[in-house]
Amino acid sequence: MNSIQKVDSPGIGCRHLQSLLLFLCVVSGYLIRVNLSVTIVAMNPVINSTDYLRELADHVPIFGWTNSTRSVLLSTFFVGYLLSNFPASVLGCRFNNKTLLAYSMTVSSVLAIVSPQLVYVYGATALVAVRFAQGLSSAFMFPMVHGIMSKWAPPHERGQLVGFIASGIQLGTMITLAVSGALCGSSLGWPSVYYLSGGIGLLWTVVWLLLGAGTLSTHRFISQAEKDYIKGSLANTVDHDIRLSDTPWKAIFTSLPVWATTLAHIGHNWGFWLLLTEMPTFIHTVLKYDIKEDGMLSSLPYLAMFVLQIPVTFTADFLNKRKITTLTMSRKIWNTVSMWGGTVGLIVLGFIEDAHLTIIVYVFIVAIGCSSNAGFNINHMDLSPNYAGLLMGITNTAAASGGIIAPLFVGLVVNDQTSVAEWRIVFISGAIVLFVCNLFFILFGSAKTQPWNSMHKNDDLKMDNTKQDIEIVG
Repeated sequence: MNSIQKVDSPGIGCRHLQSLLLFLCVVSGYLIRVNLSVTIVAMNPVINSTDYLRELADHVPIFGWTNSTRSVLLSTFFVGYLLSNFPASVLGCRFNNKTLLAYSMTVSSVLAIVSPQLVYVYGATALVAVRFAQGLSSAFMFPMVHGIMSKWAPPHERGQLVGFIASGIQLGTMITLAVSGALCGSSLGWPSVYYLSGGIGLLWTVVWLLLGAGTLSTHRFISQAEKDYIKGSLANTVDHDIRLSDTPWKAIFTSLPVWATTLAHIGHNWGFWLLLTEMPTFIHTVLKYDIKEDGMLSSLPYLAMFVLQIPVTFTADFLNKRKITTLTMSRKIWNTVSMWGGTVGLIVLGFIEDAHLTIIVYVFIVAIGCSSNAGFNINHMDLSPNYAGLLMGITNTAAASGGIIAPLFVGLVVNDQTSVAEWRIVFISGAIVLFVCNLFFILFGSAKTQPWNSMHKNDDLKMDNTKQDIEIVG
């Protein structure tokens, strides 16, 4: 039976501070995660590369890696990421999420800082090991973020609070692509990218330990009014004392809405990482831009995505709050804009040859991807606030396959990096993946809190698939 609970919004508060800190966490994490996409062009320039790259080789090493080695380097991070995501989410159910997140960022940052020296001595083997280890440690980020925010974000503010955090992906990516291109083409060379990204990650960790909190009760500055507001909005859906042994594993793994979210996550990651890891090379080898222009052009779509994120999540929350759309309908609509819009864009990208038009389409595909932050990307909290972090670990584990397979697939298909026909196969294949995965989400996805979210309270509990209706006042 539905209940209606009126709660007064206290305005800007510690939940917004949490959102800002975790946004900066994602930005910092993506500075580390994405840096190889641009630096690999400077570390391993093609034969006809520009003169200044060859001049930099006098004091910054460059390497003669094969295409297959390059593909392995770009995908190795995701091997570690895939292996660690689910264990990370399980540990998140047992240990303090704030502390785990701090450890995760510290390890990734230190590895970034030592990367250049290790590559100098041991070459590609060292970089493979570093990227694998960074994948293991970085896998803690999103399960911890979802686990923390499931306790902090009222349902009608999730799009804005959690969507803002997710937009750190775009800002971190944009900064990395733009700054990395400039640094690689400067006298500092590609090693400076790793030093900078690692240093920022360590700085964030210090700020997080001082100002962040895993739960409402452990935050030093939260007001009682805001605490009551958040607890009231999450009444009957969040249990702050849930135990790992309570987890309804069978119900989770046999839930069609969970599988729908998983498929959507896989498709989104395939398209996202296909473009992120390969477009800098495509722009450099096919469109013939040099590395400085390459980095700036590669960052433009993520700037557009970041800017578009704010009106998209605001509109989504506004429509949900006014009950113009149901939560389930909203998630499906925004996800379709992202993934089927991307499907059309990738097909077009495969058949155009004008450089300027290619960049415009590239910007379009990536920019509309922000709609997924009002779609599947916060669906974990809808399905189960109690197990949101665990669900993110499950879907993110499966979705990491996109980051692994996409670069390896490109390595198999693209033998001549200047061949438009071979790149066309890559883009059309990505379009098919996006279309099929979103179709499954449309058919079987849901934003209703699932019965097993509260199964631990009563083994015989029988709930209908409805959510509590909450009216936000003020």
